[in-house]
Amino acid sequence: MNIKKYEAFVRAVELGSLSKASEELGYTQSGISHMMQSLEDEVGFSLMIRTSSGILPNSEGEMLLPIIRQLLSTNENLEQNIAKIKGADTGHIRIASFSSMASYWLPNIISAFQKDYPNVEIQIIEGGADRINAMMDAHEADLCLYTGGESRSFDWLPLCRDEMLALLPPGHPLTERDSVPVEAFKNEQFIMPMAGYDYEVHHVLDQLEHYPHIRFSACNDYAIVNLVTAGLGVSILSELLLRNYRSNAVAMPLDPPQYRILGMGVPQLKSVSPVTRNFIRYVQEYAKERPGADKLP
Repeated sequence: MNIKKYEAFVRAVELGSLSKASEELGYTQSGISHMMQSLEDEVGFSLMIRTSSGILPNSEGEMLLPIIRQLLSTNENLEQNIAKIKGADTGHIRIASFSSMASYWLPNIISAFQKDYPNVEIQIIEGGADRINAMMDAHEADLCLYTGGESRSFDWLPLCRDEMLALLPPGHPLTERDSVPVEAFKNEQFIMPMAGYDYEVHHVLDQLEHYPHIRFSACNDYAIVNLVTAGLGVSILSELLLRNYRSNAVAMPLDPPQYRILGMGVPQLKSVSPVTRNFIRYVQEYAKERPGADKLP
């Protein structure tokens, strides 16, 4: 088996172009075309649709993509274990993450990690819960950082609690209180994170007899903060985001207090690559020591 053929196929599909894949991987145009033809001959059927604007995987190619990605991950794991035995630490890590964790956790974690492992390449893909789940299911990420992984098929490592806070416009009557009762949202114009991005707010509002009027929805937390600041409604966002993002909106604790569990997922903990296992340790250490860390109950 020539693993390079499979690597070239995945990159060509991801980039939508044989020429772009050839440039990235260091092959000639004719060389990568020959590899794709050889791969299709090897499996016994076509894997791609060639168009004037590039390439797309056909239905057979789509079926094989997750399996091929897992094959490539296993091969890299083998290479990294060999490198580790030789005393080297190389490779790359693909991380799928909530934007808040990518913005406020990962720079510190990666900075510490790179001091000890400077040759490791790290790729960060930001997304909402649905996209992260899909990436993990398709083996497109080696590790994920978000919430809600308890019921997924991958191994889940809870890290810490993150408080959910009410977010109110300046001068809103509820800002006169010490905390905001969850019941108070029933009569408010609410700005909701868009479906598929963040389910924690839904979990809080599910406690109500009926949902508040959803006036706006957005897939970007910072857009929600700015909408609230402009007086267009109220919302609920995480303490991690609101502690680090400055605005004139007022963040207040909820009554009763509400939390989400920040955690880390890996496809299978017992078979992760050495470089990913090292990175997991740095994430766990940072979660324990981060500013405002709230330990799990």
